[in-house]
Amino acid sequence: MRFILGVLVGYSMRGNEKRLIKVLATLAFIVYIVLPAIMLSALSMDVKKERQSRPAQTRVPAIKGLSYEDAQTKLHASNLNIRLLATRYDLPLQPGLIIDQVPQPGEKVVYGYPIGVTITEADSHRHGP
Repeated sequence: MRFILGVLVGYSMRGNEKRLIKVLATLAFIVYIVLPAIMLSALSMDVKKERQSRPAQTRVPAIKGLSYEDAQTKLHASNLNIRLLATRYDLPLQPGLIIDQVPQPGEKVVYGYPIGVTITEADSHRHGP
């Protein structure tokens, strides 16, 4: 391409071969302007099509400290599901509270993704006097 531009500049400086100058100028215009514009527009359409084919995403809300039922309501409002991963009996907290979640708040996930939670429960292994 540098060669074409060099020949174009050289012939235009000399003023000879007007037809060759026109051909070289047209060729340079096509190679440097038209073809890149076509390729960029094709790339743009391909990127738009790829983005439209992705599933819709939402951000994970913070549900730590909520009861299981409140968290379930909040997650369903965000088009997400809830899944119990673990229950902790050894914590001195009110039973039924969510103490951990996976994925963490703010992460992007697809609609319908199950959010794993860990909740507290009263110690069922202790026996009263």
